Amino acid sequence: MKRKVKVEEAVGMVLVHDITEVNPEKGFKGRAFKKGHIIREEDVEKLKSLGKEYVYVLELSDDEIHEDEAAKLLADAIMGENLYRDEEPKEGKINIYSEVFGVVKIDTEKLFKFNMVGEPSCPTIHTNMWVKPGQKVAAVRIISLTAPKREIDEAVEIAGEGIIRVVPFKEKKAGMIITGNEVYSGRIKDKFYEKLKPKLEFFKCTVEEKVILPDDEEMIRKKIREFADKYDIVVLTGGTSVDPDDVTYRAIKSAGAENFLRGNPIQPGNMLTMGWINGKPLVAVPAAALFFKATSFDVWLPRLLIGDVITREEVAAKGHGGLCHSCPVCVFPICPFGRP
Repeated sequence: MKRKVKVEEAVGMVLVHDITEVNPEKGFKGRAFKKGHIIREEDVEKLKSLGKEYVYVLELSDDEIHEDEAAKLLADAIMGENLYRDEEPKEGKINIYSEVFGVVKIDTEKLFKFNMVGEPSCPTIHTNMWVKPGQKVAAVRIISLTAPKREIDEAVEIAGEGIIRVVPFKEKKAGMIITGNEVYSGRIKDKFYEKLKPKLEFFKCTVEEKVILPDDEEMIRKKIREFADKYDIVVLTGGTSVDPDDVTYRAIKSAGAENFLRGNPIQPGNMLTMGWINGKPLVAVPAAALFFKATSFDVWLPRLLIGDVITREEVAAKGHGGLCHSCPVCVFPICPFGRP
């Protein structure tokens, strides 16, 4: 409810209108106090100098809460591990940032319920995107100047122990197996290593060992088992298509890979194959990685390096958004490609 009070009595109360300052000497004309500002002791003399003996303030009822207080409560409820927020809200809005280099995880079901409440609003980036320290991942805002306390309480309860968290990348080691008779014989120079090595290193994963093998299923199988024992991830190249000589995917399966996933509805990179041995990921990268900046390998790699085990259902769901737009200038990952 709006009420007119003396400036001296308005300390701690909320302005319901902007107050303009005109100062010809400083060449300034603009807003001195904004709507929603909570009046402080030090504001009294300033308001009087602007000719304000009275101001209109907001009188909160017992079942209302100011937007700034509500925003802080909601941001704290939403945040999980490895996040921080603005110390103070601006116009009822608080931004949330990542503390670490990692993959953001968002409980999208909780987020949907949170945004269905009414006054609370929280847009986020897409779940499973990688983020750098200091990158904004979400923004909490109250739509009105005040909000019903029951709605804020409901949203805090929905958030539970958090809606957003970030899983950090850790130092990891990779073994790379380059396959193909033409590369093994030296007739063709391998191009995969120079393409994939920087992508792995970007996410704190060093390539500790690289071997080139012919299209021999048994040789590849043995090397997969050896590398899976020694390293955190095994990356293979070549031998993923339907040619009779392409045996890499068969070697992954015969090596005992669990959760074997051959192919995915993402283009480029349809023929990417994944599996896990003793919880360690194996990924066979198709030739598309040689020709495109972003392929299915780039969609899945960050998640493989934080320990996610990809399900068949997740792979199938990538059909929606899995077709690259072939933009003249690729801006992946800030684009729809591979997003839910």
